[in-house]
This record gives sequence, C-alpha cells and structure tokens, in this order.
Amino acid sequence: MKNILTILKKEYARFFKDRRMVMSIFLPGIMIFLVYTIMGTVMEKVNQPDPNYKYTAYVENMPQDEVLSATLSQTLDMKPYASVDEAKQEVIDGELDLIILFPQNFINDIDAETVPNISVYYNMANDNSANGYAIVNSILESFKKPSFTVNSGENGNLAEDRATVGKILSMIMPMLMFSLLASGCIAFAPESIAGEKERGTLSTVFITPIKRWQIALGKILSLASFATLSGLSSFIGLILSLPKFMGGIVSGDTIAYYSVGDYFMLFALIISVVLVIISAFAIVSSFAKTVKEANSLIAPFMIVIILMGVFSMFTSSPSLGLYAIPLLGSGLAFSSIMTFTISPLGFVLSIISNLVAAAALIVALSFMFKSERIMFNK
Repeated sequence: MKNILTILKKEYARFFKDRRMVMSIFLPGIMIFLVYTIMGTVMEKVNQPDPNYKYTAYVENMPQDEVLSATLSQTLDMKPYASVDEAKQEVIDGELDLIILFPQNFINDIDAETVPNISVYYNMANDNSANGYAIVNSILESFKKPSFTVNSGENGNLAEDRATVGKILSMIMPMLMFSLLASGCIAFAPESIAGEKERGTLSTVFITPIKRWQIALGKILSLASFATLSGLSSFIGLILSLPKFMGGIVSGDTIAYYSVGDYFMLFALIISVVLVIISAFAIVSSFAKTVKEANSLIAPFMIVIILMGVFSMFTSSPSLGLYAIPLLGSGLAFSSIMTFTISPLGFVLSIISNLVAAAALIVALSFMFKSERIMFNK
C-alpha cells in the first residue's frame, strides 16, 4: 500500500507541477462553455426577425374581418401588382416578400362551415421572405375559427432549385469544411513537431546548418501539402455526394449549378485555410512534449475553428470588413459562393487575410525554434 501511495504522490506531483497538463483538463470545459454561449447568443439574434421590418406583400381579396385585416396591415407593407404571375416573379427576384391569396368569399365560406384555402407564396432562399411566411402563418393560425387551410395540396415556396440548393449548402458548407480541414491538420502537425521532440530527433535537425526559419517554413509547407490533399479529398467526396444528398430536395444535377470559377475559388480558400490552421497547430505543438499532449492542447483550438464555421452559417449579407478576418472571412466566402453572392473583393480579402495570418504564424514559429527554453523546456 505504501508503494502505491508513493507512486500516486509522484504522479500527482508531476501532474500539478506541469501547468500545461492542468490546463488540458480545465481548458476544454471552459472553451465549450464559451463556444456554446456565443453560439446561442448568435443564433438567438440571427433567428430573431427584425421587429421594425415590414414585410412587403401582395394581398388579393383581403377579408372583411376587421381584426384579421388590421393585424395583417400592421405586419405587412401592401404592394399592388397587375397580376399574380408578376408578383410571383418579384418574390423569386427578392423584390417582394410574400403573396397572400384569399378566396373571393373567404368569410362567407367560413360562416357556411366550408373549408376555404389560403395560398401563401414565399421564397425560402430569402431570409425576410421565409421569416415573413412564418409570421403570417402564425397570424392565420391564431384566426382559425372553425377551420381553413393554408397552401393545401401545394408548396408555396417559389425559390428556384438553384437558390434552394445554395441556401441549404451555405448552412452546412462552412462548418463542414472547417471541421474536415482541421481534422486533416491535426493528423499531421503534432507528429511532425511534438513527435520529433518525443523521439529526440528534433534536436538533431536543429544542429544542422539550416536556418531555423527555413526549418519552420519547410515544415509548414510540407504539412500544408499533406493537409491540403486530405482536405481536397474530403471536398471532392462532398461535391460528388451532392446529387444524392440533395436529390430528395431538388431536381437536376446539383454539381452543375456551380461554375469552374466557383470550384477554383473554393479550392483557393481551402489552401489558404489549411495554411492558417496548420501554422497555428504547429505553434501549439511546439509547446508540447509529446504527441498526446499536443493533441490535448490543440483540442480547444479545434472548437474555436469550428465555431468560425458556425458563425459563418448564420451571418447573412456580411460587410466587407468581416472578410478581412482570418478564417472567419473564409467561412463567409464559402457561404457566399454557395449562394452565388460572392463579391470579388470579399473573396480577395479572405485569401489575403489568411496568407498574412499564416505568414505571421510562420515567423512566430521560427522565433520559437530559436528558443531552447520553449522547444526543450530548458
């Protein structure tokens, strides 16, 4: 029993004297709390419609019910149109939020205990239109007397297949790509630096006549090439799976909605994102003594990277300044490419910001390589 207590004492002393090991226990919990708190706040704000916004709508045969008509008038900004087809085209183009078509004898039909149907048309790819549809639907639900139906036997969504695909992919692509790319980077970075420390080969590399910044750059470029191949493989698999993935939602070939230029931009973003992530993971790995410790230290950064993708999913119509934020700008660019709304300047800013961040991290890594205290805990 005494020997066991001696071993326990030794292990506890080793653990609590190493601040990095202590942090590896508490930091993930703190990071998860912060991440989910921020996510909840962002999602709450994004999903909350603007109370001051009046949804534009074309309403046909507004019922003579004072309460219902007054409620709709408070919520909607009525627009006149020559025909329903003209109004539908405006909804598709994003110039009009809603079309509400009441039956000609709506109130009489309700009084006669028939079941009239109200047709409500909207554009799912337009946030204001989708929010307006949800609000109008809730208003109509609250006014059901005996009963009436909304969009019975028809789909009121007027968004084109191309726009629907873009909207859905913009909600999943940033987080998915960041997760795949970060997973590829974490498979290589710890082994290249912390692994060499653990095996004792890194000190041999440092005594060669190669300059430390050249070692840092060489490691980053080699690791980035491996991680890029991993990310590119994941990306190709994702693209090839789109027809099956989207097959139950839209008709047609999903891949064909995007041009060669779109795929080129996505590939350029992948490379720039990988450079930032692999550089950051390499720096974290330089503080670790073993691969296992490096993986523990990198885990909180994985959460932050995925959070960048989540934030990008829920940010509509971002300002150009956001594209200049490393990683976040790339997530916004991923989302904008999927919705066919990417601006050339936004794309360029996202690439440049990543390259600048990667260059700064490589410089920092080269300075770390010069420090025996950091690299070998001396």
